Amino acid sequence: MTIISNPFQLSGSEYKTNWPLLIFLFLMPLRNIQLQYIPNLGGGINFINIFFLLSLGHALIYGKALEVKPKINSMIKWYVLTSILALVLGYSFLGDKSQGLWKDMKDMLVPVFLVFIVQKSASDDIQWRRILIAMLLPLPYIFKVVWSQYKAVASWHYSDDLRISGTFMDLGANEMGAFALMMALVTFSCVLTTWSYSKWRYFFIAMFIMSGMCLIYSYSRGGYLAFLLGFIIIFINYKNRKKLIAPLIFVLVIFVFKMPESVQERFSSINASEDERDESAQSRFVFWAIAFDRFLERPVAGYGYHTVQDKRINPYEMDTHNYYVKMLVERGVIGFLTFLLLLMSFRRLIYKNLQYDETDAIKYGLTLCMAGALAGMMLGNMFGDRFSHYPIITYFWVMIALISVLDAKQEEGSVNQDWSARVAES
Repeated sequence: MTIISNPFQLSGSEYKTNWPLLIFLFLMPLRNIQLQYIPNLGGGINFINIFFLLSLGHALIYGKALEVKPKINSMIKWYVLTSILALVLGYSFLGDKSQGLWKDMKDMLVPVFLVFIVQKSASDDIQWRRILIAMLLPLPYIFKVVWSQYKAVASWHYSDDLRISGTFMDLGANEMGAFALMMALVTFSCVLTTWSYSKWRYFFIAMFIMSGMCLIYSYSRGGYLAFLLGFIIIFINYKNRKKLIAPLIFVLVIFVFKMPESVQERFSSINASEDERDESAQSRFVFWAIAFDRFLERPVAGYGYHTVQDKRINPYEMDTHNYYVKMLVERGVIGFLTFLLLLMSFRRLIYKNLQYDETDAIKYGLTLCMAGALAGMMLGNMFGDRFSHYPIITYFWVMIALISVLDAKQEEGSVNQDWSARVAES
C-alpha cells in the first residue's frame, strides 16, 4: 500500500478511483431516493444491479489484486454456497409462491460480493479512505430526514406513532436503528482515534451526533442494547481508555438525564415483566416456539430461503424477529453453523488487526469500531434480521472488506520481510 505522510490524505492516488462503487455506497442507505427518484427498468434491473455491475467492471479493469489472499474469502465462499443451497430448497418448498425468490437472494448477496470488489478497489491508502468517507457522507441527509419525520410526530410520552423509518421507507424503524447503530459506533471510534487532529475530530464528532440522534429516534430497544454492548467493547479494546473514564462517565450521566421522556419510557420497557410486555415483544416468544418446532422437523438443511413466513411454517405468517431462529428454520444446522463460523472469522480478522500499530488514526478507528459493531450486530440479530437486509448490512460487509485489505497488506509485509531476511542470510 502506498506510504503517505498525511494520514488523512484523500487526493493524489496513482490508481483510478472506482467512482461507481463510491456512488453506489453513498446512495445505498438512501432508500427514499432510490425508490422515488431513480427509475426501475423492470425485469430485476434497478439501481442496485447497474451500479454493482459498473463497480465490478471498474474493479476488474483498473483494480489491483492483493498479493496475499485474505483468509476470510474462503469462509465467505462457503457462506455463498450454503445460501444457494437454501435458495434451491426454498424453490422446492414454496412452489408457486417462490416467484422472485432468486431476486431477493441476489440482492442479499450483493453486499457479500462487494467484499471482493472493495479488495481490488482499495488499491492504496487514498482509495481505501475514499471508500470509508463515501459511507459517512450520507449521514447529514439521513439525519435531516429523520429529524423532519420526528418533529411531525413528536410527543412527550412514547407511542408507536413515533416509530419513524427515516430514509428506509420500505423497511422500518428497527432497520433504520440498526443502520444508525453501526454508523454511531464507527464515528464514535474515529472520534477517539482522531482526537489529536482537530479538523477530522470535528468532522467525526458531527457525524457521531447525527448518527446517534437517528438511533435515539428509531425507538429501537434492540438498537439501544446493541449500542451499549458495542460501546463497552470499543471502550475495553481502546488502548488509551484510562484517560476516557472520567469524561465518558460525565457525558453519559448528562446524556441519560437529558434524553426525551418518550425515549426513557421506550428503553425502560426492555426489562418489563411478562405481564407488562407489549404485544410486539410477547408475540416474539410465540413465533420462536413455533419456529423451533419446525426446525426439529428438518434439522439438517432446513426448509429453504424465505420460507419462515409461509403459513405451513408459521400460521401467523410472521417473521421470527430473531435471525438465529430464522437461520435454523430456513437453513438448518448446515447453514446455521456456516453462519456462526463466518461470524467467528470476522472476529478473528478484527481482533488480529487490533494488534497492529495504530499509527494511522482512521484505520485504527475503523478496526476498533468493528469490534463493537460485530458484537452489536450479533446482539441485534436476537431481535430481528440485521444481516440479510442489504440496505443496512452493505456497509458492514464493506468495512469487513476494508479491514481484510489491511490484514492482507500486513501479511504481504511480513512475507517480504521474511524473504529479505533469507536473501541476506544467503
